[in-house]
Amino acid sequence: MPYGSSFTLEPYSENCRYVCGRREHVVFGVSPGNSYFRVSRLADLLRWLCEEFRRVDVVIPDSALHHTYLALGYSPERAAKKVRSETNVLRNRVLRGWELSGCPRDGNGLFLMSALAPRPSYQRLLAHVRSTLREDQDLRATAIRMTREALIARGLTGEPTAEQLERGLQYLVAELPFFIGSADIFEVPSSVCFYHRPIPLADVIFDHRSLLCPSPRQGYALISPTEPPAGETASAYGSGLHQRDAKEVNRT
Repeated sequence: MPYGSSFTLEPYSENCRYVCGRREHVVFGVSPGNSYFRVSRLADLLRWLCEEFRRVDVVIPDSALHHTYLALGYSPERAAKKVRSETNVLRNRVLRGWELSGCPRDGNGLFLMSALAPRPSYQRLLAHVRSTLREDQDLRATAIRMTREALIARGLTGEPTAEQLERGLQYLVAELPFFIGSADIFEVPSSVCFYHRPIPLADVIFDHRSLLCPSPRQGYALISPTEPPAGETASAYGSGLHQRDAKEVNRT
């Protein structure tokens, strides 16, 4: 089946480039409530990833999202109901995208984060993330800024309280083990995580400006279409590479 889109990965470092080049495993994190992840785009990405990588695992951060709704003031029961609803919608969307992609599911996976969280490797990395966030104030400040933006994007009016920021921060805390050690979590020789737009935490971690150091077996990259599909612009895909280049120029 011909691609609807072809994609390019732009690794964050030389080690990331090496890991990306091995093409052994990739983690495809799919965010609930993000219009980027529509069925046609999921199909294009899954088709390309399955062709490029030996194994693809899709992760939906259901348990992480629960913290966001608690930070927004939802009761635990209402937050759980909201998360179940969004997770089911997104999981079905991923399954439709996988079917449209024409790629086999054998050997690849679709996981809820809540199913991965009990793994000892994840728990070990999670403890390391929590410890490092207490020690590394620059990392924590970056994570708090991202949390504030996420809560406002989810509809919070006014400035979040310190308690709301601390609760919302747990979403990122739950995701960071994948940034630094998805090869351990999935028990593969090496692993790549990616996203379609720049993430400040990824800049801090993979530019080695943090005490939170990724495993040598861990890669991270920005993904962008080689040629956007008809009717799309590069900015619709995040224009991650160009935005990162601009930031690098501004640093010098």
